[in-house]
Amino acid sequence: MNVLELLLADGRTPSGGYAHSGGLEAALAEGLEDLPGFIRARLHTVGRCQAALAAAAAGTGDLSSLLLLDAEAAARTPVPAVRAADGQLGRGLLRTAVALCPHDALLAAYRAASELTPRAVALGAVCRAAGLDAVAAARLSLYEDAAAVAAAAVKLTPLDAARASAWVAQLAGEIEALAAAAPGRLPSTATPLLDRRALDFAAREGRLFAS
Repeated sequence: MNVLELLLADGRTPSGGYAHSGGLEAALAEGLEDLPGFIRARLHTVGRCQAALAAAAAGTGDLSSLLLLDAEAAARTPVPAVRAADGQLGRGLLRTAVALCPHDALLAAYRAASELTPRAVALGAVCRAAGLDAVAAARLSLYEDAAAVAAAAVKLTPLDAARASAWVAQLAGEIEALAAAAPGRLPSTATPLLDRRALDFAAREGRLFAS
């Protein structure tokens, strides 16, 4: 594991992830009680798709392929508010990555050309620039998704942070298996309940998180 991989896995790296709950805030408002179950279910649906996109982006070396992956990500994100939130995360990550890898021409070109900038594709592009392979990119994507939702749970509920971290640790085996399977065909999983909640959440006042 190199230093850039550690930075990408560190929640303190400025990418804006702290402002997003991955749909947890909306789910809690509807009475969700099984928080670790929510994290795991998201990992095997949204997380699995994003891991495959990150793996594909990490394995490509040309701008046109990255922009095609942008379109693939958009096709798997039907709710405009979720696409917008995902783009915020992608642009935040690229902004930091250009500072971390200032001499990577493809990274700079992708940042300039991408209109959507999905987080998963941006993460894969950054991983390639950092010398990480497709499986490492998928693993980082999956870990970041689970860790971000767990961190949001600590802010939204009276939860011990150590317990939330333990939930993520307990998913280590599943994260590894999903990461190993990520390179290859891009999956497409439906999450109608997450999508419906996201539509309602976008119009809600007084929310703590952006998504």
